[in-house]
Amino acid sequence: MSTADDPRIDPEEWQAQERGLRAALSGQRAAPDAADYLRIAQAIASAPQSGPPMRFAREVTLRIARHDAGIERWVSRVLLALLALAVLAIGAMFGPAWWGAIKQSAGPTASGWLLVVAGCVGVSWLAGRWRTRVQKHPRASSNCPTPPPPNCSPTSAPKRRPTASSG
Repeated sequence: MSTADDPRIDPEEWQAQERGLRAALSGQRAAPDAADYLRIAQAIASAPQSGPPMRFAREVTLRIARHDAGIERWVSRVLLALLALAVLAIGAMFGPAWWGAIKQSAGPTASGWLLVVAGCVGVSWLAGRWRTRVQKHPRASSNCPTPPPPNCSPTSAPKRRPTASSG
């Protein structure tokens, strides 16, 4: 940006800052009007250049995980249980009327297929939950020794070597 573009910038002051910076970078003495800027540039250059400490991201992640494991998880479970109870209560109160309306509008054959689809969705959801649980805790369902060799997956048993008696 040019100093001529912005009327708030004093060109002489701008040049004094530039002379102070150049003097700080070259190690020379600054002109009297740039001496203050020389000290500022030297202070900035001598400031410690430190980054975050080692394992900073890991510690922050663990701290957040510990915090999430606190009251929020408990409150979430209580609210989920209350929601499930509310759904069951509403289903018990209005379910027969809704099912009668569905059977009347879709017909008896289609309503049977709706139950089959709902059952398939439920089984798929349960299988997905089981799969993620096994992936989170692979050794609980593994036949692999501890620690597992690189070629052993959680669902595979350790390979046996053929013996001389097995042909």
